[in-house]
Amino acid sequence: MTGPRRLGPILEVVLGLAPVTLVLPFLFIGGLGTALAVIRGGAVDWATIVLVGWVIAGMLGIATLWVVVLTEATATSGRNRRLLLSLGLLLGMAAALRWLWVMGTGRHRYGAGTWAVWLLLLGGPLVVAGARLARLWSSSQSGLGRARSQGISS
Repeated sequence: MTGPRRLGPILEVVLGLAPVTLVLPFLFIGGLGTALAVIRGGAVDWATIVLVGWVIAGMLGIATLWVVVLTEATATSGRNRRLLLSLGLLLGMAAALRWLWVMGTGRHRYGAGTWAVWLLLLGGPLVVAGARLARLWSSSQSGLGRARSQGISS
């Protein structure tokens, strides 16, 4: 059963991770440049700190998603590992959803083309992260779920 099972991660990489990963270097450079400008200029304001924090959250989220997809982390992984991976996925999802929220509620009126680009870049990772997050905590794949299905109580 190698065919269909191996197709899932390939689709996750091609449709979910690759497009946003191409933007990652620009995100990193933008965040680093903003942080350096603040340090050199001495003008540290709250908005800049928050911006750099969201950039870091987005980068951690994408890095975590790569780890989860490439290592095939599931509910059978250790609890501490699942907690750490879940935290990274949730940070990334929060950063992506926050950006879409800012686009939708800000003073700027973004056109359909801009929305399409951002939904294509962030939609895939949001779907893949949500599915992988559910898989990390799915009781049907954990040892407890298997034990219950076999009639063994804990």
